[in-house]
Amino acid sequence: MSLGRQLHRRLESLEKRHLRDPIVLQMPDGRIVTLPNRSGYLLDLVLRVLNGERTPEMELIAQSTSSIEPGGGHMLDIVRAFWPEPEADTTNADLDKCGR
Repeated sequence: MSLGRQLHRRLESLEKRHLRDPIVLQMPDGRIVTLPNRSGYLLDLVLRVLNGERTPEMELIAQSTSSIEPGGGHMLDIVRAFWPEPEADTTNADLDKCGR
């Protein structure tokens, strides 16, 4: 069995054990946001971020300052680490080059 498949199975097993606990996000303004925790949710988020997808849930994760995950996991830290930087506004950059 490949290492990737072993990791996938182990993550699924961990998620099943901690499925009842929601994911808690601490936002910069002090708000607490909870996300549902369903089977495969965290692994799916990580894979989608790595594929460059963006959803409202991912935006919340990217904006959050910390999280509490079921079982004390740190999957959302991985999501934040791979979250792409916002793209520069090329319109303004082009105008600056022209001296406008």
